[in-house]
Parts: sequence; C-alpha cells; structure tokens
Amino acid sequence: MTATNLPRIETPGASRRVVIYCRISDDREGKRWGVDRQEKVCRERADRNGWEVIAVLIENDVSAYSGAARPKYQQLLDMLGTGEANAVLALSGKRLQRNWRDAFAFLDLAEERDIAIDTIKAGAFNLNTAEGRGQARRAAVDAQEESEEIGERVRDAKLDNVREGTYRGGPRPFGYEDGGMVVRSLLCPGCGATDGFASDRACGACGAAAVNTEGSEAWRIEQAMDALIAGDSLRSICRTWDAQGVRVPPRRYRQADGTRGEPETRVWGPVALGRTLLRARNAGLIETRGEVVGQAAWPALVSEEKWRAVTDLLKNPGRRTNLHGTARKHLGSGLYKCWCGEPLVFALTGVGGRKRVGPEGRTYRPAYRCGTGRHATRDMVALDDFVEQIAIRRLSRADAAKLLVPPTSADPSADQLAAEANSLRAKLDGYAEDYDADRITRKQMLDGTSRTRERLACVELRMARLAQVPVLASLPLGTEQIAEQWPSLPLDRKRSIIDALMTVTVGKARRGRPKGYVPGSGAGYFDPDTIAIAWKQAED
Repeated sequence: MTATNLPRIETPGASRRVVIYCRISDDREGKRWGVDRQEKVCRERADRNGWEVIAVLIENDVSAYSGAARPKYQQLLDMLGTGEANAVLALSGKRLQRNWRDAFAFLDLAEERDIAIDTIKAGAFNLNTAEGRGQARRAAVDAQEESEEIGERVRDAKLDNVREGTYRGGPRPFGYEDGGMVVRSLLCPGCGATDGFASDRACGACGAAAVNTEGSEAWRIEQAMDALIAGDSLRSICRTWDAQGVRVPPRRYRQADGTRGEPETRVWGPVALGRTLLRARNAGLIETRGEVVGQAAWPALVSEEKWRAVTDLLKNPGRRTNLHGTARKHLGSGLYKCWCGEPLVFALTGVGGRKRVGPEGRTYRPAYRCGTGRHATRDMVALDDFVEQIAIRRLSRADAAKLLVPPTSADPSADQLAAEANSLRAKLDGYAEDYDADRITRKQMLDGTSRTRERLACVELRMARLAQVPVLASLPLGTEQIAEQWPSLPLDRKRSIIDALMTVTVGKARRGRPKGYVPGSGAGYFDPDTIAIAWKQAED
C-alpha cells in the first residue's frame, strides 16, 4: 500500500505516541533496508515530527500478502485499538500491507481512532478528506494487484521450467555447478574428457557413458547413496564428510537482525543430507509439488532406480534411524533379544567392573538389559565381542556368498523400467492435453489418470527394489578381508550386517561361575552357552 504525499495532519497540542513497524523480507527493498537502517530512519522521522517512540516491532520475513499470521502486526493493531499508541511509522506502506482487506481494515481503524500514519518512502497518509481516504484505498488495491502480477509471472516461469525440464533457480545445488545444469563433475572413462557431456551423460567426443569423478560432489552423492543402502546412517555419513572437509554449498543465512548475511558454508547435518539425497534432480528428474513430472534437461548424478531405493529407505517409517532421531551408540541395543521376546537396551549394572564410578566409589559396567527391566542382563563388552566374532567367522566362510546372498532377480533391466516409467508419465500429460482439447470427458480423464498412476507406482517400486543391493552383498564374503575390514566399519553398518545375518537371543543366566572363568581376571561372568544364534536365510 502506498501513501499519498499530502501534508501531515497533526492534532493540535497533542503528542503522538508512535510505534515503528519494521518488516524484513527477501524482496529487493527488504534486502536493501535492513532492520537497523529501517529503525534509524524512522526514529529520525519521529524526532522531526516531535513524536515519542514507545515501541519498535520487527516482523521477520513474513509476507504481508500471503495471509500468513503476523504476530507483530497484530500487536501493532492491539496497541492502536487500546489507545496505547496513536501513530505508526514504517519504511513504506508495503511494509504494512499488501492485501487490500487488511489495508482497508487498518485504514478504518486509523480514521476511527485519529491515528497518524507516516512512511519514509511516500510520506504521510491524509485520512481527513474523502480524496485522501480514496487515494489510500486505491493504493492498497494497486499494491495487491502488483503482488498478484508478480506471483503470476513467477508461476508462469516455473511452469515453463517444468515443461522444458530446465532449472528453476535458487542456490547452487550440491553436485552441480552454478545454474544447476552442469554436473560437478564428470569424467569419460573412454577418452578422459571432463566436459562436453549430453543430458544422458554421454561423452560428446567418443559417446561413452560418463562416470562421476572420484572426490567430486557428484561422486559423494553416489557414495552416500551406496552407503545408505548398505546400512550406514545419515549421521555416520555426515561424520565422514565432516572429517574430509566436505561442506554445504555457500548460502546466505538469516542473521540476528532478520537480514541475509554474506554467503557462508556449514557442516553437513543429517536433516540437510537427507533432503539432498531425496532430490529428484539427483536422478535427472524434475519434480513439482512432490510429484515427478518428467525428465529434466540436466544430467543425472545417479540412476533412477538407485534414487528410488534411497527414497524408499529414507521415507520408510520403520527405519531405526531417521532424519531427526538419535543415532544408536551401542551395537546390540534394540537388536539383541531377551528370552522373553523383548529387545535388550543399554544399561549400567552394579556387578563390579571398571566403566564408571558412582556415589560412594561404587563401580559400574556397561550392560544390555531386558527392556522390561526384569529378565536378562549381560555384560555389553563381552556380548558384543562374542557376537562380532561369530559374525566374522560366518562371513569369512568360503560358501558365505552362496548361503547368504539372494540369487539375481529376473526383473527387467533398469533401462527398460526407466523407459516404461517415462512412457507412463508422458501418458499422464496426454490425458490432461486431451481433456483441455475436449477430446475426452472429465470422467475419462480421471479414470485414465488413476489407472496410469497405479501402473507408474508399480514400475517405480520395481526400480527401487532393483537398486536395493543386500547389505551382505557389499562385503568381501568368503575372504580374510572380512576380519581386516570389520573394526573400521561404522557402527550402523555393523548393526545392519548383524541384523541381516542373525537373530541374537539372550537366555536365562545359570547359577554359579561359567565354565572357564578365571578368578581375578577382571572378566565378568559371561556364559556364551546362554546365547542363542538363529541364522537368517537368504530370500529367494
């Protein structure tokens, strides 16, 4: 809303109690005029007017047009309605409202309560005449029209991007160069070229399919997806990236005063990493409102089936770790079972030991205890070591691969499934075009769309399963390398391997010392004969 430039109307002999209202937004005006500067120039205007500043209200990046709740603006209205304040100062009318309904209600309140309104950009409102009130209301309508036109232009531009499969703007996406159309980075294994690749990743010089350059951002996305499918957690991947110095692309983050600061990088967290891996653009697809609508014009970082597998994994409500949850810190917590069927959880027991000193010098040791608190309790270190040694021996057997890894599926190839999925997406677009051209009825369009979406969902599920390499298949089964690699595996990977390999059940403890116990050794009373291992078979 834009005020008129008519002279300010003062109430004779009365001092105005003014509220300064500042709103920060991402538009051009909001970026130029930070909170400090808005407040400074408004205070200068208040001093010139002889007004007393009783409050400064700052709204942090809340649109004045969208209809979203604005707590500080509501506080302003309350102060004006109760008479606590009788004047308002703002950078411009657009800082106050861009919605004509809000503007009309505000102007009615100002007229009823004799509230003075002044702005730095356009001067004061004159609500003492019909002409002044009419100009103020017309300005409010014009401001809303301007906002709607901007919104339409943005929506039209995004629709064009969707139709053409091109980049819709924003910060540089991890794995791509500025502009989002060039992968960072690709390498041709045939001729060694590092540029000149088509959108399908084919080398322009020799036609070979490009691979992600080792150590590049694209390569890290691919490696993170492989690790996630193999059983790693988002947190463990973030820790690895942090140790290797991998950072989030520079962003202009929100500052304490509400403005955007200079671009800066930050450490990866599980939430940011999860969202990045879920991007449809990783598979060379374009997505709008949560739905994949077709192929993008930029090259993919990974195959669609691998992206589908990661998407299913991250969106699965049954995952043991999630984007916001606490990562497991102990190998068997929630994984091992008590003889009663309840999972074991981490606990500290007072059965002697060396781990932690409590009140009065009593020592405690880490243990697993039945979730009910009434049944099995075992020394954590001894039980974990026992289970890990059994797992290593099992995985090192010469016939491990044959026994543990499921046979190759007879499903169609990834290329065949991808072609079928793209065909179904084109068919969905065809239904919409036929309906717009009155070639089919609304019912025919809805029925055809529903059937096609069901078929597309089935194809996408098959693509996801195609990339879900079993956890055990990623290991050097049947070799001595298992024992060498095991200590360096992340905890999440070890848990996934044990979960895929066996079910560990802790039975009832026996009376007396276990066989082979050596007094004075410092070892706990761990009896391996009370631990039952049930091997899991490969699925056909």
